[in-house]
Amino acid sequence: MIPAFLKAYTSMGGNSLSVFPALSRMLPNWTIRYSGLGRLPWFNEHFKSVNINHSYKSVFAVGSYNSYSTFQEYMNGLGFVSDATTGNPSPSSMFNISQVSINESFSPLLGVDVTLNNNMTIKAEYRKTRVLSLSMTSVQVNESSSNDWVIGAGYTINNFRLFGGGGSNKHRRVKSKNANNSSSNRSRSTGGVNNDLRLRLDLSLRKQASISRDIATMTSSANSGNTAFKLAFSADYTVSRLLTMSFYYDRQTNTPLLSSSSYPTTTQDFGLSMKFSLTR
Repeated sequence: MIPAFLKAYTSMGGNSLSVFPALSRMLPNWTIRYSGLGRLPWFNEHFKSVNINHSYKSVFAVGSYNSYSTFQEYMNGLGFVSDATTGNPSPSSMFNISQVSINESFSPLLGVDVTLNNNMTIKAEYRKTRVLSLSMTSVQVNESSSNDWVIGAGYTINNFRLFGGGGSNKHRRVKSKNANNSSSNRSRSTGGVNNDLRLRLDLSLRKQASISRDIATMTSSANSGNTAFKLAFSADYTVSRLLTMSFYYDRQTNTPLLSSSSYPTTTQDFGLSMKFSLTR
């Protein structure tokens, strides 16, 4: 059954009847990153960097298994084992495997991240995942797939005076020499630490569905499905060399595809944390 499972869902099976696919038939994992668009004139004028990302990862996992002590090989790793009840020979492989699974993910299938001239970063990704599992005890195939769309942006405000101390804005028009002196004085007063405010906003939409296929009865049924929208915002502020403040706000809305056993939910989390370090 396992060679048929590999033949149906992947290219690892081929014409082999082995439960362990050959290394030559496995696809390698890869990661591709292209940054050549930043060299074009229009992109070079409006962006500091432009990167296009693509990644693929696949894992074939075999659950716990043991070998049959009464196995007698016939051909190509297949043979017969003695039935525990009748003692008659029964077709089987050498190993008693309870479950196998395949986990494939494009993370991302296509992703773009750019850095603007003002150091603002923007990213957009489309991710795709598929998880397949074959259970030999229940004789079922469970298939789960998900699609994710992610958009995020980040920006850093340098020398942001959250608690004042920066002086009045009407005294900004000074000579360059005096401006340099005042800047160096402020740097010495803060211990050489920049009071940077780092802002981050991420939006994601995830659509997930799961289906179960019963091989014995040749029927299929939907197990679960969900559409999740998540908003995440965070702000980190460096108060001093020893103190860092962080604020976060998360909101997630889940809408089930099967409403018989679940209902739409919305969760919100927010908080403020302060990190004090004695090692700096």
